[in-house]
Amino acid sequence: MMRYSSKQQLEQDIRTEHDLLCAVLDQIPEARHDEQGVWGDGWTVKDLVAHLAEWQLMFLGWYDAGVKGAIPELPAPGYKWNETPRLNRGIWLKHRTRSLSSVRSDFDSGYRRILEIVQGLSGEQLLLPGYFDWTGSHGLTTYLGANTASHYRFAMKVIKRWLAGRFHGRE
Repeated sequence: MMRYSSKQQLEQDIRTEHDLLCAVLDQIPEARHDEQGVWGDGWTVKDLVAHLAEWQLMFLGWYDAGVKGAIPELPAPGYKWNETPRLNRGIWLKHRTRSLSSVRSDFDSGYRRILEIVQGLSGEQLLLPGYFDWTGSHGLTTYLGANTASHYRFAMKVIKRWLAGRFHGRE
């Protein structure tokens, strides 16, 4: 994961990786949108986009809770960080019957909300470890980068490998 040294660097990385991922998504023929095997146990492109959208939504929930003075349960209620494979499977089950356009709308909405947060905070608020109590010894950028730019890079890599016909394992 990338370490950020400025607000501008974080914002640029999020924008760049989002735009690159969207360009790849836009090139996928509609006939392949529901094709399994993109990732994990039968994931489709839509499932991967839903995964990204849900993790963005989780970040937004963490942030909103933190702003209200609460300490959110990370990564999600009932899960520990070492249980993310189980959490990701739950995300897949939750969204698997939705359309690509529906999950893409959630993905785009989450991206815009996160950019608004980044733009509204100072560099200190974003970068300083522990500025927000819920981030512990990390800066907010640790959570932002992991749920945006880093995740977008991961998804783009997975999709490109799938398009090239190479098999993938699990996240």
